[in-house]
Amino acid sequence: MIIEVFGPEPPCSRCIRTLEIVKQAISELQLQNCTVSKINAYAPSTIGKYGLVFTPAVAIDGKVIIAGRIPSVDEIKRRLLADAQPQRK
Repeated sequence: MIIEVFGPEPPCSRCIRTLEIVKQAISELQLQNCTVSKINAYAPSTIGKYGLVFTPAVAIDGKVIIAGRIPSVDEIKRRLLADAQPQRK
């Protein structure tokens, strides 16, 4: 699972806090196969791919799930667990 936290460079306090929350949620869930990255939201390639307007933002496996606010640890945990479940057809 690839988790991306988007914000400006240098990162603002809201984006740093969001990154900390994501890492805390992963740690509490003891997820092993997660890669977390901080991405410059205003890089041309990021704007072109994601079209973000508000930061901080969080994406799981390329899909933006939160934008424009700091999520709670519980919200991130719920989203991670939902994405970790096998997809049913």
